[in-house]
Amino acid sequence: MKNITISGLSIALAMSLTACQSTSEPAQIASETNQAQQQSTNTLQIFEKAKSDYTQWLRKMEESQPFRLYSSDLVDDLFDAWEEAVDVYADFDADPEKATESYSLFSSGTYAEVFDKRLGEVAALHAELLTLKQTADDLLAEAITEMAYLDAIGAEEVFSSRYKRIAKEYRSLFVYVADNDLDDAQLKQVRFLKNAKSLEVAVVLKRNIEPLQKELALLRKEGFRSIAPISYAKANAALDQAAATVSAEPRAEDVIEEAVFLVNFELDHLKHMGLEVKRFKSVNDGKFEPLILALENQIHRISQALDQQDLRNKPIKQQTDLLAGQAETLVKSLKNKPDVDPQLTELMAKLEEVNSDLSNTEQQVDVLSAQVVTLEAKKASDESLIDDLRMVIDTIKPDEAKVKPSENSTSVSDSEAVAAENPKV
Repeated sequence: MKNITISGLSIALAMSLTACQSTSEPAQIASETNQAQQQSTNTLQIFEKAKSDYTQWLRKMEESQPFRLYSSDLVDDLFDAWEEAVDVYADFDADPEKATESYSLFSSGTYAEVFDKRLGEVAALHAELLTLKQTADDLLAEAITEMAYLDAIGAEEVFSSRYKRIAKEYRSLFVYVADNDLDDAQLKQVRFLKNAKSLEVAVVLKRNIEPLQKELALLRKEGFRSIAPISYAKANAALDQAAATVSAEPRAEDVIEEAVFLVNFELDHLKHMGLEVKRFKSVNDGKFEPLILALENQIHRISQALDQQDLRNKPIKQQTDLLAGQAETLVKSLKNKPDVDPQLTELMAKLEEVNSDLSNTEQQVDVLSAQVVTLEAKKASDESLIDDLRMVIDTIKPDEAKVKPSENSTSVSDSEAVAAENPKV
């Protein structure tokens, strides 16, 4: 009996354990599924962050390439660190699930964690480079501005060798800053600016003054200095003044342009004067009269244009003096003449008055037209009323015809006569 009882208890216990196991398995599966889903979500978030960081730093690295001027070594270190970070990112870029896997047997971090660590090294080097750049920009601001101006005026095209020496000297300034030799950098900058300014002046002289110098030298070679020495001296003086202007103010474009214009003017004058002298020198003795007459005819044409005078009975010097006086008088009269003719002003005022009257007339026409419209409407209303009255009268007349005539016909006739004499209103 005791054995039977123990057997029953064993069977009941076994059944109970089986029932418990069957009910716990679905809960365990659901828990594992949730954990897997949560882990997958976390992995995706980690991957998306790594991808975003990669994109941002890729743009920063592209912008960092020109910073090689500040420190070539530091830029090299920066890009080496970036390549190492990119190598890690490339391992899980195509497989986001790999971002949370262990990077290697010798590393306790995942691929994403190692990528973040190497990005940190990139960020540190990048920050160091930006700090160095800021220091150099502040300390070498004048040199940077001057070098940019040399590039703007095309100094390399005009003086290639000098430009290369200046550019090498310019780059060395940043080496001093990178080595933290700030005092040496400042001293070297003073020397650089002196040499760069000299090159700047040379470029402007080359472009603006040298062509004029060559032209004057050619005229001298052709004998213009001896033929027209006074005009040659004036042209040479204008050229020296223009060169001095460029040397003193190489960036004053308007001033330089004016100086160059004056030199060109004097060179043209020298050419014309030299040709006139040559023409006179080529005339044989005793045959100068045709040249003098030609000159006098030109003066006579001007005199005729001014006031129809014939001054050819006076010396040429006196003729030119009289013409100069007439020209001055004409210029003064033109300056004193009002900008607007008084007659024109009066005509304009009258035209404005006529326009004003015309406007008033048009307004009156509009008012009268409105009155006409009103009267026509009233007329139409009256005519309509008259038509209504006629209809009433036509309606009443048949009723009167139905009235029987009185026995006394005379009385009826008398009544009609009275009605005719006193018509109804």
